[in-house]
Amino acid sequence: MGKRQLTGAALTAKLIKQRLTALYPRVKFSVTNDNFSMGNSVRISWTDGPNQRTIDAIAKQYQYGSFDGMTDSYNYEAIDPALGCEGAKYVSCSRDISAGHKAMLHAKIVEIYGEISANDHSYYRRLNEVEQEFFPYPKALPGKHSRRVAGVVGGQRGGGNTIISGLEYEVIKDVDTRDSSELFVVKIITRVDDFSSLRQEMDAFGGYYSRFKRGFIFRQDPTALLAGDDSSETGEEKVA
Repeated sequence: MGKRQLTGAALTAKLIKQRLTALYPRVKFSVTNDNFSMGNSVRISWTDGPNQRTIDAIAKQYQYGSFDGMTDSYNYEAIDPALGCEGAKYVSCSRDISAGHKAMLHAKIVEIYGEISANDHSYYRRLNEVEQEFFPYPKALPGKHSRRVAGVVGGQRGGGNTIISGLEYEVIKDVDTRDSSELFVVKIITRVDDFSSLRQEMDAFGGYYSRFKRGFIFRQDPTALLAGDDSSETGEEKVA
């Protein structure tokens, strides 16, 4: 007896789950599918982990169109063939937040804004902002944290750097959470009193500070540059 062929929605659900599990191996995703008259659907659900917007951005890649309420019709669009499936008519996401995670976020809101009721019209907006700023969920893309280097900044420019030279740091291979592109985060270990000057000197190396990553962002590996090798200049485009 031959192997049963997966429906288009079932294959789409299977590939979505494989992709999400590879990106976030510590999060348990439930990806189900359904077939109905004139269409099909895939539903993704999970608890805590990455926020709704992040998974929505992935899910919409697998939906082969959208419903137009103005014309009361469905507009079909071909999905990327590289995804390896035909997609589904509807792909939806549903995220639950555990009581423990919500309590942690609430405590941070109170710390920043003072006591605030969950019934306040701005509460959930602030909840999302606090989570994104202080508790971003990391992706585990291939290569993430596969290279972590510690050292002491030795680079010299313009007659010598009074702030940056001699600082202990670590370089972490990471990803841009918006588009999954590769980047490197330099985190300073040594206590710095003149952070403004440090930012200016890191800017001269081609990096910039990100509160989201809590470190200096480089688009190319800055390890050799920070160690004192100025043979390659960087001219990176800044991203948020």
